[in-house]
Amino acid sequence: MSFVRSTIPVAVLLASIGFLCFGLIDLLAGKLFGQFVADPRSATFLSALLGGAIGYGIGWSVIRKYGLPHNATPYDVDAAADRAKQS
Repeated sequence: MSFVRSTIPVAVLLASIGFLCFGLIDLLAGKLFGQFVADPRSATFLSALLGGAIGYGIGWSVIRKYGLPHNATPYDVDAAADRAKQS
C-alpha cells in the first residue's frame, strides 16, 4: 500500500476510486444512470465516468487547498496538512 501512496498522485487515486465505486454501484443496483439509459453497459460506463470526474475534482480541490503541484502524492498532502496545522 505504501507503493501506491508514494507514487500515484492524489487526484488520479481519487478518480480511480470514484470510477470503480460508481461503476460498481450502477452495475449492481442500477440506481445512477441505469434509471435513464436503457443499455446497462452504457449506464455503467457513464456512472463510472461520473465517479471518476467527481473523484478527480475532489482530489484537485484538496491539492489546490494546500497549494501543491498536480503530481502531489498522499504523503505530500499529509505533510502539507501537518504544516498547516502547526502554523
